[in-house]
Amino acid sequence: MSILPIVGCLAAAALVVMAMEAAMDAHLTWVMKRALRRSSGGGAKLDPESRFLVRLGDFDVVCERPDGTHERVAWHELQRVEIVSTSAGPMVPDTFWLLDGKTGGCAIPWGATGEVELLRRLQELPGFDHQAIIGAASDGTDARRLCWQRAT
Repeated sequence: MSILPIVGCLAAAALVVMAMEAAMDAHLTWVMKRALRRSSGGGAKLDPESRFLVRLGDFDVVCERPDGTHERVAWHELQRVEIVSTSAGPMVPDTFWLLDGKTGGCAIPWGATGEVELLRRLQELPGFDHQAIIGAASDGTDARRLCWQRAT
């Protein structure tokens, strides 16, 4: 029995892990740079982004906005995940996760409280495009990047 197929699978798995780590690093670096640029002596949280609260459940993701309204999408209804970046920043949110479901959705700014856990969960979606995160974190232009779409 040849070990070449096993070695190939291990190499592919290592590449996926490296892509996930690079995407997470790029995202966290973007958030920290923005937070430090905008902070005025108190902590390294983005404001107003950190006032958005992301809650993950077994069945859904909920984003509570600073005004008290809620957006929700059920995991089983999730159809696509995009990153939308605008030139509106840096004093207002300018990069968002768009979670589009069959009957609901969420627009979650990068830097929201609970967003790192969301990112980890999104990266588990089959075929999630980690390069979209790296592109969004390194490019400050108005853009819309598809990270994941449910297979039809």
